[in-house]
Amino acid sequence: MNRSHFTPFVVFIGSLVVLFAASPQSFAATFSGKVIDEKGNPVPDVVIAIQPSSDFRPVINIDDPEFNFPLPSTSDETGAFSIKDITPNFKSSLKLSPNERFSDYRLLSIKIAGITIALNPQYSRFAGFPFAIEPETDIEDVEITVRLRMRIRGQVLTEDGTPLSNTQVDLMVRRRSINGGGRGSSGGTETLDIDGGFTRYVNSPAYYTVSVKYQGQSAESKEILLEEGQRLDGLTLTLSGDPQLPRKPKVVKAVRMVNPERRQAAWQRQREGVWAINPDNRHAYKRIYSDTHEEAFAQATAQGAHLIAINDKAEQEWILEVFGKENYWIGSINDAKEGSKKWDNGDPVTYTNWDTEQLIPESDETTEKDEKLIKKLTVLVGVTGKWQQIREGSPVASITEKAILEKKDLIIGAPEPDEDIE
Repeated sequence: MNRSHFTPFVVFIGSLVVLFAASPQSFAATFSGKVIDEKGNPVPDVVIAIQPSSDFRPVINIDDPEFNFPLPSTSDETGAFSIKDITPNFKSSLKLSPNERFSDYRLLSIKIAGITIALNPQYSRFAGFPFAIEPETDIEDVEITVRLRMRIRGQVLTEDGTPLSNTQVDLMVRRRSINGGGRGSSGGTETLDIDGGFTRYVNSPAYYTVSVKYQGQSAESKEILLEEGQRLDGLTLTLSGDPQLPRKPKVVKAVRMVNPERRQAAWQRQREGVWAINPDNRHAYKRIYSDTHEEAFAQATAQGAHLIAINDKAEQEWILEVFGKENYWIGSINDAKEGSKKWDNGDPVTYTNWDTEQLIPESDETTEKDEKLIKKLTVLVGVTGKWQQIREGSPVASITEKAILEKKDLIIGAPEPDEDIE
């Protein structure tokens, strides 16, 4: 090599690696040489590509704008190729064409600095030839030896002899060993070209049978013997049989587009609730979302309402039937100065439904500080229909997220009173 320097490589049995010394920086390198066949003749029109290896672990940032994988190079009439702008410091894989499946050749060996490395056909077909290049290194005079892959190339025709153009068919290739030692098959969906043509590569000498199916019709070739290196072109498969009627196209329902603003408005209306009139007492009630008793009380005040004061069993049953059997913050019951109990909206207590096992015990020696700490909140537990006295932060409080508001006089659409009018 001219201005290049070659770093000794390491060969690992089973997983072949040619390793050129890496550096923590990234400067472009080149990789050039020629493509020849097994007799040393130049082979043109072979695509040589360098791609990240299957276990690609870069030591540079691949998001760096200066980082890019090099463009493939196609060998010319003399077999020469040259790949430039190779980013070093990552494990690469040299392949024939970016997609090995569509290459017409098989990679046999690579000769670098006078040393020839023969490749396992099975390994090279899928993994390519792995290597890494030192920064600012030009690897020159590389010899890549290739061999034409064995293949079967054919054409599918309709019963009237028309090519089945640009159509997907089910194509199956069955294999029988020449010595009778084994069988196998490979198949799947194949897209025919404009002339109804297809190409299937095979890997070993054997007897081959090709069959095709399309909409209930089918065709099958006679058994074909391919010996080492042979390629069959011009196979014709003519479909026969009763064709199936094409299936009705599946009706795809249009996806309903959700307007974010409308969804947000609907969500807000649900949280704010809607007033419902109880026909028995003509009071209006609303269910709102509220994580705390304090927040529920604030919303009630802002709407000129109060947390519900349940005055009889029928009222409670109506509430649970209309709004659902869930946990609700309801009004608190306080001891009035004259000794009678009242709801916090001033209504006298005429009905209670306490869960007696959950009552917070009273204490004659409760200080003002203690009273604040054991502030009694009231929750209607919808599942049981019982009331519970709870403290802030209690388990029941943590799962109570709604409240019931009450208004005694609700006139929908009534104008706000003018304070200047007496």
